[in-house]
Amino acid sequence: MDFDICNVHHHIMDMQGIKPHLKESMKSAFAVRSRNFSNRILFFTRPFKPVSITGTDCDLKCKHCSAHYLEHMVDASSNDLFLIAADLDRQGEQGMLLSGGSRCDGSVPTYEHGDTVRSVKSAFHLKISAHTGLVDPQQAASLRDYGLDMALVDVIGSESTIQDVYKLDRTPRDYESTLSNLAAEGIALAPHIIVGLHGGELDGELRALEMVQQYDPEVVVIVVFIPTGGTEYSTARKPDINDVVEVMTAAREMFPSTPLSLSCVRPGGRYRSILDECALLSGLDRIAVPSRHCYRTAEELGFDIREVDRMCCSYGGG
Repeated sequence: MDFDICNVHHHIMDMQGIKPHLKESMKSAFAVRSRNFSNRILFFTRPFKPVSITGTDCDLKCKHCSAHYLEHMVDASSNDLFLIAADLDRQGEQGMLLSGGSRCDGSVPTYEHGDTVRSVKSAFHLKISAHTGLVDPQQAASLRDYGLDMALVDVIGSESTIQDVYKLDRTPRDYESTLSNLAAEGIALAPHIIVGLHGGELDGELRALEMVQQYDPEVVVIVVFIPTGGTEYSTARKPDINDVVEVMTAAREMFPSTPLSLSCVRPGGRYRSILDECALLSGLDRIAVPSRHCYRTAEELGFDIREVDRMCCSYGGG
C-alpha cells in the first residue's frame, strides 16, 4: 500500500503554528522518505532499561541534567552489573543500556567494564548499547573488545554549547574524533542530535548533522531538550517546534536512506502530540513511545504501523 501523498500534503498544510517555508520542507522530506522507505512506521513502545555504572555520580553536572537523569537509572555502582543483566534477562528484556555520569574528560566510563560485559554477553542474549560520551582510540578499542553492539553518541556541533552546557573545554572536533575512533573499531553508531540543548535554542544542530554525514550511522536519533526541575535549565523554554521541524527535515534530506528516529527523550503533553505528528510528516520512520495522537494520525495517513517492544529505537524492528 502506498501513501496518499495528497492526503499527506493536506495534513501538512493544515498544521497550525508551522511556518510556511517549513511546511514546504516537510513536503520535500516526506517525498524523500517515500522514495527510500515503505509505508511502514516503527513504534518502539518500551526502550531498554538504562543502567548507570557510576550511580548518581557525575563530574560535570551539565546544565540540562545535573545528574537528575541518573537518579532514575538502575544503580550498577552498588549492585553487581552481571546480576542486573541476569534479572533483565529473566524479565524477558532484549537488551540493556549502559550509561552513567561523565568524567572530567567528557567520557562515560562504560569502557571500564569489559570483563563483566563479556560475561553478560556470553551468558545472556542481551544487546548492549552504551552512552559513550567522548572517547579516545584506546577507550574505543575497549568498547570493541567487550562486544558493544551500539554506541549512542550525543553529537554537539557548537563550541559554545559544549563549553556552556557541558562545561567542557572541548570543541566539535572532539566529537568528530569520537565518531572516527568508534567507527575505526567497527562499532555501530547511533548518533544523537539534541535539539535545543542550549537552553531551548538552536545552536549547532545542523552542523552536528553535517559531522555525522562523514560516517555511516546505523540510525540517526533526534532528541528534544526537556527543561527539567532541579537543573540550571529548569526554567528554560522548550524548543520551538518549528526549530525541531527544521532539524528533522534537514536530517531526512541529509540521510535519505538511513533510518531516522524520534527519541523517547522529548517533552510530554500537547507539545509531544504535535511534535509526533510533525515527525511523521517530516519523513521519520521510527518513533519511540508515540502519543495516542501519533497512532491516530499514522492510521489516517495509511502508515503500516509495526510495534516493537523491549527494544531501543537505535535498532531495527522488522
